[in-house]
Amino acid sequence: MTTFPRLRTASLTLREWRETDAPRIVELLQNQNVTRMLASAPHPYTKADAEVFLQRFMPGDLGHGVNWAVELQGEVVGGVGAGHLSRKPELAFWLAEDHWKKGIMYEAVSEVLRYLLLERELPSIFADAFSDNAGSQALIRKLGFVHTGQNEGRSRARLAGNYPTEEFLISPLDFIGAQQARAQEVAQ
Repeated sequence: MTTFPRLRTASLTLREWRETDAPRIVELLQNQNVTRMLASAPHPYTKADAEVFLQRFMPGDLGHGVNWAVELQGEVVGGVGAGHLSRKPELAFWLAEDHWKKGIMYEAVSEVLRYLLLERELPSIFADAFSDNAGSQALIRKLGFVHTGQNEGRSRARLAGNYPTEEFLISPLDFIGAQQARAQEVAQ
């Protein structure tokens, strides 16, 4: 696969990351309420961190991973991606705090899951969230992921040490079932 899979939803554009996104990434990830829920983002977040982020997540081998900038009305508000696509596909996402609880990440991740599970035909996708991240866990469950257990993870934006995480897995059938349930819920 050589062409980056740009995705569109009713209100969002999911596009490739660009070097020009660095200032916006720094602006959004200065918020420790966001970075403390991420494994690899430090706090404070610097321009150098954004450059490393972009080197890591700008389009490369699309068979290994795909990472999208999430745009709302032409402005980057977060990111969603999946790595390790040929081994154990793993989903990750983040959103600017100003946009929490507005359905933006549900819309973005639904489209990414549609693409990965139904177009790319991945057999399953793994996701995890820190145990104290109720918002991400609720979103993950709403999307159709099944809770598979607990583990531990690190966050560069928290004090040193391991923190409990919740682990989830989704299959194409789980995703289709959740989408059908959501459509029925909206129709009522």
